[in-house]
Amino acid sequence: MTNSEISDGKIHILYLVKNAPGVSYQLLMDKCLESLYLDFFNFSRCYNELVAGNLLDKEVSDTGTGEVIGSNETIRITKGGEAILEDVESTLNLQTLGYLKKASAELVEQVKEINSVKAFSKPSEDGDGTSIVTLTTTKDGREFTCSFKAKAEDVEQILAKWRSDNESIVDGFVANLLKSDS
Repeated sequence: MTNSEISDGKIHILYLVKNAPGVSYQLLMDKCLESLYLDFFNFSRCYNELVAGNLLDKEVSDTGTGEVIGSNETIRITKGGEAILEDVESTLNLQTLGYLKKASAELVEQVKEINSVKAFSKPSEDGDGTSIVTLTTTKDGREFTCSFKAKAEDVEQILAKWRSDNESIVDGFVANLLKSDS
């Protein structure tokens, strides 16, 4: 890629991060690769240079979303990144700007969907080899949260099942509560 193409890639990344608050590294990378404008290596180069130049900040933590195994990297644009983007945004052609607006709107929806379901675990303080599992979901204005003890060897399966099937689990839970014992 030419320097101009790398610069354009950086502008695209800054735009997406600014307009999709809470976007993760994984979602951002997927969206950039989907555009076919950046391949993985050039995306990585642009991203790393933006972080090294203090134009993007990253926070690595367990978000409880299960978006990736282990910790998740959440990205935000810095004041310096916002200033640069503000200076160059007016130079973007309408087609590129239209694509970036659409892509950032899609990212916002993905972030919202991912953050609506969370599953965490931590070792129990009882020292009995169990973990405390906390599951939450917020969909269609309906909030559901539960915490319980589980065997340590079952935790990963529980977290994965919740992240993939939480709606049917909540529906089944409510249906069982409403079932009459006749």
